[in-house]
Amino acid sequence: MIPALYGILVAAQFISCVGIWYFKQWGVQLYIMTFFAKTLFFLLSDQVGFSFYFGILLSVSFIIILLRHYPRMNPNL
Repeated sequence: MIPALYGILVAAQFISCVGIWYFKQWGVQLYIMTFFAKTLFFLLSDQVGFSFYFGILLSVSFIIILLRHYPRMNPNL
């Protein structure tokens, strides 16, 4: 159960990166949802450490950059 759930989260994060590459708003929305889902997954499975906090720092900085460019992204699929 746990590896399958983590695999779904990794796949969703990859799909969101494809959406961001094509400058789509759904890519940013999916990236933010997977960020919170992965953070919750790591917290509930007690997998916190330096890499966890460093990954959160990188993701939050990336989300800030994405939200600055969000209005210029294409809202269509």
